[in-house]
Amino acid sequence: MLRRIQEWDTRMLHRIAARHTKRLDRIMVLVTRTGNNGYIWFLISIPMLFLNRYRAVGYTGILAMLISAIAGEVTIKHIVARVRPCSEEYGQELLIKHPAHYSFPSGHTSASFSMTAVMFFMLPILFIPVLIYACMMGLSRIYLLVHYPSDVIAGVVLGSICGTVAVSVYPYIPFFPLL
Repeated sequence: MLRRIQEWDTRMLHRIAARHTKRLDRIMVLVTRTGNNGYIWFLISIPMLFLNRYRAVGYTGILAMLISAIAGEVTIKHIVARVRPCSEEYGQELLIKHPAHYSFPSGHTSASFSMTAVMFFMLPILFIPVLIYACMMGLSRIYLLVHYPSDVIAGVVLGSICGTVAVSVYPYIPFFPLL
């Protein structure tokens, strides 16, 4: 089964590598950079901490990303220890710096979908734009050859679970408001 997944991942990467354009290169690099260290999601969450109406959403978003980082980056990546596709040859020059850590699951994607889950439950008006951007984030990771498609799919699942858990446990965690 793992061999079949790897074959599918490799086929998909070859197809994507054949469709690179200069315009898409620029877009995907920009999207992926906004996801570095969760920048885009902190940029959304932190201002919410200063608005009474959205404070719980801001805290829950940060909590979701924290849970996602612990589960994915600290735990699962080191257990699975999957080598990134950019370490193999796909006939493309890497457009971003070679990531230092393992590939499975995609941290950019799991952070994005943890925030997507928070928005789904707590601020539905932002759900669709956040979902679109989260999908672009996952696609950018595949396009840039730093993740296999199955890494991104795992990131979607992990992030959605982490976001749902954060929404579920947030009411029981005593936070001290910043303001």
